[in-house]
Amino acid sequence: MNKRQFSIARHARWLVPVALISGALAFKSFVDSKVAIAEEAPPIPVRTMKPVRGDLVRTLALNAHVESESMVTVLPLVSGILQELYVEVGEPVRKDQVIARIDASRFTLQLQQAEAAYLSAKSSYERIGQLYRSGATTQQNYDQAKAQYDAYASQYELARLQLDYASVKSPVNGVILVKHLSVGSIAAPERPLVTIGDLGNLVVRAKIPERHYRAFTAARTTMPISIVGPAGDRYRGAIISIAPFVSAETKNFETVIAIEGGSEALRPGMFVELEFELERWDGALSLPFSALSGSTLWYLDGGVARSMQFTPAGQSGDDFLVPEEYADREFLVEGQYFVRDGSPVKSLNAADGGTTP
Repeated sequence: MNKRQFSIARHARWLVPVALISGALAFKSFVDSKVAIAEEAPPIPVRTMKPVRGDLVRTLALNAHVESESMVTVLPLVSGILQELYVEVGEPVRKDQVIARIDASRFTLQLQQAEAAYLSAKSSYERIGQLYRSGATTQQNYDQAKAQYDAYASQYELARLQLDYASVKSPVNGVILVKHLSVGSIAAPERPLVTIGDLGNLVVRAKIPERHYRAFTAARTTMPISIVGPAGDRYRGAIISIAPFVSAETKNFETVIAIEGGSEALRPGMFVELEFELERWDGALSLPFSALSGSTLWYLDGGVARSMQFTPAGQSGDDFLVPEEYADREFLVEGQYFVRDGSPVKSLNAADGGTTP
């Protein structure tokens, strides 16, 4: 290697470190410029609102159907051809009113036979009784006559009852809701004849999820209940009874609710909407659930977003309670999912005619 080549090699040895240092300085300058640009990025647009003061109510809404508290399915007590049915659906009936007649020919003959046997046994028993008291017959003959008399007396009474049962009577006051048989049908103790209900004593049987059992038992006599009929009519309800058990299959318990105040437009079988007031907070501060991100609330603090952990102490279907100390604080209700703690934000409320932060 000559002198000129040696000089070039010596200078080339320093070119590599100089190039590396220059590249590092250039990269640092580029990164610093990016950070500066990020810091100067425009604020994130959000929407905010202050807590609203008003009544907050937690409710439970369910569907159920109307029933008559006194609803009875009438079953005939004897079998036979249904000869007469004196009532129609919707017709009022009184207790012990005859509503149907079953062919009684067989029962009339049975009564006549039982009556003849009864009168014969009675005459024989009275005659042997006189002989027994005068010592003219034995104790055994007297006992046999008495036993026969008692047996025929029971048969006679049974025949009278069967003939009486051929005239079917209403067991309650009410209205005919359903006719299950028609004239000419075979009536039997296992075949329903009519269903009678008291329209002046209507109730609703509701199936309530088990998680509300404590709330219902605690407020049994004070819980406000609203009932909405098919036509939109509103009625008040009052709890009559709460089942002392929860169904293992459905995880529900039954509650019977009385319908108060002019329920003439309702009929058994109609579906109604129920609304139970579980909790109420009068004049409380609340925010919509759109302001709550999991367990985090975001609010404005000098033009930047700040976060805080928050667990509501009470809630309705759409809103949750907020403490009094947050009354004047602006909370983010839109756009909070795009910010970080300390991010600059700009409220869009002014453009919407609302409040500004």
